[in-house]
Amino acid sequence: MSHQPQFAAEKHRQSPGPQPVGRPLTPDHYLDQMTPSVRDSLTPDQWAEVSRVVNLALPKPSPKLIDLRMDIDLLISRYYIVIMVGKDRRRSARPPVISPVTRWVNWVAAVLLLLGFNLAVSVGLFLLAYLLKSALGINLLPGHFRGFGN
Repeated sequence: MSHQPQFAAEKHRQSPGPQPVGRPLTPDHYLDQMTPSVRDSLTPDQWAEVSRVVNLALPKPSPKLIDLRMDIDLLISRYYIVIMVGKDRRRSARPPVISPVTRWVNWVAAVLLLLGFNLAVSVGLFLLAYLLKSALGINLLPGHFRGFGN
């Protein structure tokens, strides 16, 4: 004798299997994993309480300002990229576990990135100044560069 009409015998013959990617799991998905004999032995009050506790245990999705999900299919494998931006609603800050080697490598990478950015900006400004000088017809070293064939 079943207390819940939504748990017909036909539903229990098939395993629910894995959920599609991107779909949040519901309490019913987890409760369907119980064996039919245990599920059918629950009273409506027990069923409601188990469902309430499972619902509390499931993470709740929070609204995102940006939710970008992309798949990249290559010949040998498939990759995905997920970018999400939203308010941090975690209860406490997670302490980072960073080894000294990782900290040192991160520091070196940051310095190299800053030097590379500085070099790129410097070369760009120098090129812009040279093109502006050439467009205005200013010759800083007269007679030094006569052009090709002269």
